Amino acid sequence: MRRLSYIMLISLLLPLLGCKKILDVESTRAIGETNMWSSLEDARAALFGVYALNRAAMSDNNRHVIYGDVRLADFEPTSRLDLKAIHNNMLNADYKLLNDLSDWRPFYATINAANLYLERIHEVYEKDKRFVEQTYNLDRAQVKALRAFSYFYMCRIWGDVPLILSSHEGSFTNKPRDPQDKVFAAIEHDLLEAEPKLPYAYDGFDPEQTGAYYGQNIATYYGYGYLVSKQAVWAMLAHMYAWKGDYANAAIYAQKIVDKTVRPSGSGAALAGTFRNVNDGLTVNVRYIGYMWAANHPAVLFAVARGELATSGVIEELTAADPIVPNRKIPAIYVSKDSLFSIYNEGADARFTVDSVTKIVRSADGFFTGFDKPYPVFRKIFVPWSSFPNKQGINVPSDLGVFASPIVFSRFTEMGLLLAEAKAALNDKNGAIAILNQVRLNNSVPAYVSERDNGPLVDAIFKERRRELMGEGWRWYDYVRFKKIKNNDPKFNQLIQSGGIYWPVSRTLISQNPMLTQYPYWK
Repeated sequence: MRRLSYIMLISLLLPLLGCKKILDVESTRAIGETNMWSSLEDARAALFGVYALNRAAMSDNNRHVIYGDVRLADFEPTSRLDLKAIHNNMLNADYKLLNDLSDWRPFYATINAANLYLERIHEVYEKDKRFVEQTYNLDRAQVKALRAFSYFYMCRIWGDVPLILSSHEGSFTNKPRDPQDKVFAAIEHDLLEAEPKLPYAYDGFDPEQTGAYYGQNIATYYGYGYLVSKQAVWAMLAHMYAWKGDYANAAIYAQKIVDKTVRPSGSGAALAGTFRNVNDGLTVNVRYIGYMWAANHPAVLFAVARGELATSGVIEELTAADPIVPNRKIPAIYVSKDSLFSIYNEGADARFTVDSVTKIVRSADGFFTGFDKPYPVFRKIFVPWSSFPNKQGINVPSDLGVFASPIVFSRFTEMGLLLAEAKAALNDKNGAIAILNQVRLNNSVPAYVSERDNGPLVDAIFKERRRELMGEGWRWYDYVRFKKIKNNDPKFNQLIQSGGIYWPVSRTLISQNPMLTQYPYWK
């Protein structure tokens, strides 16, 4: 059922990419490492192997969803005690899931593969004339961006992490955590070096990528939005700077994305989009995603069109239930009715509106359904594998619990709201309000007028992010940035100072490496 043609590269490439020290797995080499770095085919396999490891790290144990949308967030567990511990910020509780999620080794598998790639890919360039300079530069840029993304993701979760930039340092036995600022400097270096070598989009219209790419046509890479592009790097930089509180630079890179709806040359397709809520061609039943770039690339996107399906590591594993998946009585996580009333409480919001008298959901294609049941069901991200068409010619969801949804890192509207956040932090209130109102009005939410009429602008922006980005893994990180901007909560400031905003480091890792330290909050 799962034709994960690229994901299967993980099992082949782990030994070839030198991850043994990080993952503590036995190596069963199908091909000697000395024979690996010789041909164009080796280069392609190694590149997509890095992508595959990146996707595997993000989906492992539903990390992306749980880190962002369960910890002290809007999604609540129905019955699972391990998820309840995470929701209540009891991250030291003795559950296997919590120890697994405290383990950063899946991300270091990506980093180590990236390090080895950057060290060895020149050998293919020297040996195989088909591996031309343009592809060599383009591929190295993608790998640097993926390494930077992994480090940025880890810094948001663990704060200080070991900075490892060469493959031979794969073991953590004598490597302490490096200060977050040092890691951010390395992230910035990689992204700024990668950006000029990446195209706006992989459609053959940019000098960085012309013609076919590894023999594939435009639709393979551009149509599905798979690969890391300039826009992806801009999104990473914008969020890295925002996380650091450097809103001047965050605004620069978020503005690049908002401005680049067409290329400077006018050739090729539109690059980003508008603030409309659109499907953007993912597949049936995906609501309002329209991803610009996500952590789902050619090797790693679960896509129906490519036969890449999964029963785990997708958000539906936690959120889907009756009535959209009839054979599941209740979801693992849900947003309570009281929370929905509180969050979507302005106008006839197209994302979720309930009649105050009849309690009937008004929006037929909104973010939630099953409001007549004890647990409303999240359907905003719902990409079921469909069986053959029924008698009416409509593909209906399978009862097998197989899904093909993406992991969304950023999209156009998300980046617009980040730009509004940056403008507000920089006291450009008119600019922030203009962007905020584009998003609000496109969702049938009344325009924000002024702080006198509608309350603090920063509060309104983060409330809009909460409504718009629900289920996309942002809630916890947005909450931390919001609290830092407001700086009026002594209890939360203490949480920041003691390292409580981060996850504890796995007890297993600390027992293996005494040089690793734990933040005071988790001791």
